[in-house]
Amino acid sequence: MQSIHSLIILDAAMAVIMIVLALLSKRLGEALKIRPYYRFLYLSVALILIDSFMNAISADVSIAVGKNISGALPNIVRFFAGLIAVAACFRYWKWLFVEYMKK
Repeated sequence: MQSIHSLIILDAAMAVIMIVLALLSKRLGEALKIRPYYRFLYLSVALILIDSFMNAISADVSIAVGKNISGALPNIVRFFAGLIAVAACFRYWKWLFVEYMKK
């Protein structure tokens, strides 16, 4: 099982990266006149924060009860948050892959 502290650090790092990507994607989207898909990155950050909260609550409950009741739900939420973020970033940054493949 993963340590709750490492999961919280992972969630915080993912949230910061997604916020930076959202800010960069917003500016790129304004320049290219693309629909505001960067808002999905903010949704992804919200899911990550909810996930981190669920992990913290489940850790507190498992300490009080003495059993591990965390389950797979936080990991599923983390997976879907990452999937949403990749899909949103791909809408803005797919030109990088095209430029790389030209070489």
